[in-house]
Amino acid sequence: MSPQIFPRATRALAGLLLSVLVASCASLGGSGQQPVQSPSDDYGYRMLTLDNGLQVLLVSDPDTPKAAASLDVMVGSGDNPPGRAGLAHFLEHMLFLGTDKYPDAAEYEEYITEHGGNRNAYTSLENTNYFFDINPEHLPEALDRFAQFFIAPRFDAEYVDREKNAVQAEYQMGLKSDPRRGLDVLQSVMNPEHPFSQFTVGSLETLADREESSIRDELLQFYAKHYSANVMRLVVLGADSLDELENLVVPMFSEVPNRSAEPDPIDVPMFEPESLPKFVQVKPLATQRQLELSFPVPEYRKDYRAKPLGYLGNLVGHEGEGSLLSQLKAEGLAESLSAGTGIAWRGGSLFSVGVALTEKGAANTDRIIQLFFAYIDVLRAAGPQQWLFEEQAQLAELGFRFKEQSSPMRYVSRLASGMHHYPAVDILRGPYRMDSYNAEQLADLVARINPDNMLVTLSDASVEGDLESPFYGVSYSVETFDTASLAVDAADPALAALHLPGPNEFIADDLSLVELEQDAPAVPVLAHESVGQKIWYRQDDEFRLPKGVIQIGFRAPGVNDSVASSAKAALYASLLSDKVNEFAYPAQLAGLGFGINKLSRGLSVRVSGYNDKQQLLLSRLLANVKAPAFDPERFENVRRDMIRSLKNSVAQRPSSQVMTDLREALHYGRWDERAHIDALENTDLDALNDWIGAFWQRASAEALVFGNYAAGEVDTVAAILANVLPAQPGEVPAKQLLRLDPGEALQYRVDVPHDDAVLAWYLQGRGKSWDDRAATALAGQVMKSGFFQQLRTEQQLGYVVSAFSWAQLNVPGLVMLIQSPVADAAALATAMEEFMQGVQPGLDEAQFERHKEALVSDILRPDKNIGERADYYWRAINARQLDFESRAQLAAAVRALSLADWSAYYRETFLEERHSLQVISPGRWDLFPAPAGATFDSAQSLKSGHSTYTAHW
Repeated sequence: MSPQIFPRATRALAGLLLSVLVASCASLGGSGQQPVQSPSDDYGYRMLTLDNGLQVLLVSDPDTPKAAASLDVMVGSGDNPPGRAGLAHFLEHMLFLGTDKYPDAAEYEEYITEHGGNRNAYTSLENTNYFFDINPEHLPEALDRFAQFFIAPRFDAEYVDREKNAVQAEYQMGLKSDPRRGLDVLQSVMNPEHPFSQFTVGSLETLADREESSIRDELLQFYAKHYSANVMRLVVLGADSLDELENLVVPMFSEVPNRSAEPDPIDVPMFEPESLPKFVQVKPLATQRQLELSFPVPEYRKDYRAKPLGYLGNLVGHEGEGSLLSQLKAEGLAESLSAGTGIAWRGGSLFSVGVALTEKGAANTDRIIQLFFAYIDVLRAAGPQQWLFEEQAQLAELGFRFKEQSSPMRYVSRLASGMHHYPAVDILRGPYRMDSYNAEQLADLVARINPDNMLVTLSDASVEGDLESPFYGVSYSVETFDTASLAVDAADPALAALHLPGPNEFIADDLSLVELEQDAPAVPVLAHESVGQKIWYRQDDEFRLPKGVIQIGFRAPGVNDSVASSAKAALYASLLSDKVNEFAYPAQLAGLGFGINKLSRGLSVRVSGYNDKQQLLLSRLLANVKAPAFDPERFENVRRDMIRSLKNSVAQRPSSQVMTDLREALHYGRWDERAHIDALENTDLDALNDWIGAFWQRASAEALVFGNYAAGEVDTVAAILANVLPAQPGEVPAKQLLRLDPGEALQYRVDVPHDDAVLAWYLQGRGKSWDDRAATALAGQVMKSGFFQQLRTEQQLGYVVSAFSWAQLNVPGLVMLIQSPVADAAALATAMEEFMQGVQPGLDEAQFERHKEALVSDILRPDKNIGERADYYWRAINARQLDFESRAQLAAAVRALSLADWSAYYRETFLEERHSLQVISPGRWDLFPAPAGATFDSAQSLKSGHSTYTAHW
């Protein structure tokens, strides 16, 4: 059967020809409930139920930069058959590797990539979710390939054998991941009859052929049992009308078989009767200190209009004055706290509270649990508070009313998953709807949060366990928790400090839109300039929501002159964030965002969200920056937490660590974790205060004001900034980036404590002109699909396999990255070299033009919301691209490339006269590619005396 292809010009005719077929295959949109949508949402929506039981949501956005689709199947790792851990996850991998209609294993990946798209999937405990995006005009062909996953996948025996290695690589990659290790322990202490108690990823051992059955046969059986139209939910978003989308989708997906599958009920408790309270101690690889309290409670997903877990999580997880976290910080026990739904399943949920501990907190977990239950007693004594419920409901309603659009691919994936849990009318509104106050239900939930119904898990490097988890080899111990330790003296002063939050002063009152300015510029303008100050301004005339972004960059000389100064700047930003959190947390609940972060040459402050109360928040934030008066105990706790986090970098994915090392090797003013640790260990509060004083004596500021503002907002921001800036700022030095010469080949050898070998091969572009940037970006586009297909799918070198363009300070570059459990770094370099040599000969004119089209579409992708647009403007301001035309200029340069010109650039720049830097972690092999130039074991020595690119922004 040939593909169903409906070019844009003939789509309407195809719709007429299919109208009779469509009527017979679907319950049309007008006959059922349709989703309630946000007043700010101008998409078109239509719900369908096909005759095979497949529920479909169509989304029409004529202006969408990408079409997207997601199909969610109500089957996950919790449904693995006994003894076949990882089967659901393995099946997810296999669906990408060929169907009867499109048998080539690379077909789907190549088609999506060549037409500007991305694709992925995930397997959770209850669901498997597949999704992609693509340039809108290519949706029909992509959707036809996608539909075949669920109609006639091949499960080719050759790729079944190969892809098991990819699953094994994913499993091995997670062996040093503390979240996965922690899950392995949690599953070990669960009721073994509960389906969530089993290993989820899979391995060569669990997926091996057996005498009684082959893994391919079991894949086919699992697919036939669970992959049924009636338990699938499909969302398709495109630029076409709803009628056109319906005519496209219905015939394709009506072929999906309905096998009348029903999710298996989960009628056993997650923990065995009488097994709680339980105290589990876990030894992590990282020096993390985490306490988690988990309570099995009923499933509340059907009660989405009441959101009892949301109500309770909001109160327990509050970070303002009188909160549990506030008291824990006051006693020096905790750094942060989170609360809410831990896991939900058919028949139950876990309410979980996570506390990031200080060193003192790790030694006093009983006190933390005492304070937790003291706060629960406050809630129990006060009883359910309707006004608090209504305040939460008001904020949720505002979130829905002024909802902004997100990435089409993320949007369809989230909707497809949610369709299992919301009725049609509330598919869009359900996550925000909170209009069914149920005091009895809330009181019952709080009653379930009691010591006898509690699993306590302490993760701390000092733990010495007597047990070992089965799949990740985690040392842990289990004992009954002694609830007698929770008694609190009635005279304890902490009891008086704990109370419910008061009314939120940051909730927006004025949600009106400002009057649009006449003949306003289409890009930001420099609206204010004075000594040490520049403020760029543009009023939003596109998204038209009562929101905005104020972004401020404070810069001063000397911030990155030394690792000591860099470490103090990072510590200062962390302490500021910690200090303002208590008063600013309610602002976050009210839809205001804020961030305080270290920049390479200073500090950034960002305020976003509803513009009504932004001035109040900004003025309070900046009132703290110049003379923060940090508490000595909080200083010490934050400093130690930063040191611990830096030490924990060894627990990151090895490929991520190597990419961090690559950045350090390229950027001047960056140092490794060990250097920052040493600097922080030698910093005290007096030294930090001296640094802060010196910074503000020389600081200048540049700001962007973009959103629902009138021009007068600029004067207000200028006045606020004037309160913190000096009369005469210092001159800020230029940024520097390593400049590789033609033919230069450097090796930077790093030591990542992991068995896998990692190679990140960076090839710098010839220069930084628009032509250089365009040719290099196009090389990344051309390479990425084939690189993945050849080196992962075919050669099975590892799970992390990618090639991509990677510009730094506007200097273009390519990166090839592999983390491998099966090959040494020399073999990885050989495989990369062979691939690079084959890119040009395998590219014809038609493919080249498709890749150009895909890249241009990606470059010119419109911003979806105010935040994305503000980010683009801010990047342009920082890069001194003050015509704000960088996207158009790069797209024009890509369009101008011919195959001959690009091939010459690729050959000369990336094959013959390379500007090459390899960053290598050898893993267990201790082998390196044969060096073609100098080798280094330190980024600082590599950069010393080298030529550089400079950027004066």
